[in-house]
Amino acid sequence: MCFRKILQVLLCFCIVFQAVEVWADVSLLTREQRFTKLFDYPCRKFGIPKALAMAIARQESDMRPLCINLAGKDVYPATVEDALEVAKNAQRRGISYDVGIMQVNSYWIRKYKIPLHLLLQPRSNIYMGCWILKQEIDRYGLNWLAVGRYHSPTDWRARDYSVKIKRHLRNILVAYSD
Repeated sequence: MCFRKILQVLLCFCIVFQAVEVWADVSLLTREQRFTKLFDYPCRKFGIPKALAMAIARQESDMRPLCINLAGKDVYPATVEDALEVAKNAQRRGISYDVGIMQVNSYWIRKYKIPLHLLLQPRSNIYMGCWILKQEIDRYGLNWLAVGRYHSPTDWRARDYSVKIKRHLRNILVAYSD
C-alpha cells in the first residue's frame, strides 16, 4: 500500500472517529443538562464547586444514573430493578462495587448502611457523592489530593484520577462558558 493510500485511510479513520467523539459529547451534554440542577443544593451545602462535582460525575459514570461498576468494570443496566439486582449480587459476593452518577463505593454503602435504591436516584446519589467529597476536602483541604482521594486511598491512583478530573473540569468550563 502506498503512502498516499495510508494517509487517505488514516484521514477517513480520523474523520469517523471525530464524528463518533462529537456524537458522544452531544449525548453526554444531553445527560448533563438533565442532571445539572441536582448538583446545586449539595454543592452549595458542602461548599464544593459545582463544576468540580460535575467533573467527577463525568469521570465516574459519564452522567449515567444506573451505572454500576463491578471491580473496575462498568455495567449499564436498563432499569432501576436490574441495577438493584446487579448491586445486590455484588454485595452478596463481597466484591467492590460503585453505584450511580457519582459512583458511591460499597465501602461507604456498608459503613453508613445506605439503601441501594436511594443511590439509584440521581438526586440522592449526587448528594451522597458530594458529602463523600466533602469528607475528603475536610481531611486534605480543597485541593487535588482530596479529589484524588474521592476515588482511591492509593497515591498513584489518586494522582491519575486527579489528572482525569482536571481534564473534565476544563471541558465543563469551556462547555458552559457561554
